[in-house]
Amino acid sequence: MKDIPLLDPVTELKKLFDAKKFDAVIEFCQKLLVKDPNDLIALHNLSTAYYIVGAYEDSIKCCDKALEKDPNEEHAVKNKMLALEKLEMHDQVLECCEILLSKNDKDVDALVTKGIALNKTGKHEDALTLYDLALELDKTNVDALMNMAVTLSYLGRYQDSIPYYDTVQQIMPDFSRAAVEKSEAFKELGRDDDAFLAAQGVRLEDAEKIKQDARKNKYSVQHAFLLKRYNNTKENR
Repeated sequence: MKDIPLLDPVTELKKLFDAKKFDAVIEFCQKLLVKDPNDLIALHNLSTAYYIVGAYEDSIKCCDKALEKDPNEEHAVKNKMLALEKLEMHDQVLECCEILLSKNDKDVDALVTKGIALNKTGKHEDALTLYDLALELDKTNVDALMNMAVTLSYLGRYQDSIPYYDTVQQIMPDFSRAAVEKSEAFKELGRDDDAFLAAQGVRLEDAEKIKQDARKNKYSVQHAFLLKRYNNTKENR
């Protein structure tokens, strides 16, 4: 390897990450580690770069090296948690979550990740509790909202799941999965008109207005929806 240039590692690594030159990040960090195998800046950034390129086992090795010095080092624990999640090693993911939550019980990312790991191990009711806690701290957290909705649907609690899907749509209107899943929940409840509107991406409040128009004018809900869309298109021309 060539000698490493004399420049600030943090500044150089930021430039490389911003440019999405992850192979260059890996090479740069490896050069730093030749000089100092315990360089935490190099280990943290190398674990992140390995994670981004999908080298999850290598990412974990870097985290473990950093954790030899401090078993509770937050950056390393978080990176390891994410890599373990990708490898479906859910029991170890839970261990990482417990470390993070023991330091900060308001760590929303750790709460959601722990919830997902509990889902994966069949503990769905416990997962719901974690998503509730996460949403108390951040009511717009899409990961918590979506996982709450999906878990409720899985448990057959379709009516309870629908408002969570709807809130996801409010925050991320282009996130089509929320519309599809909400439509499926309505189908399970035997509410075909609502399922149709949900599949079109219509949110609950607007769906009620469309259904009211349909009743008032003695239209089908589908006709009322198409008419509303046509009128909106004319207004926007």
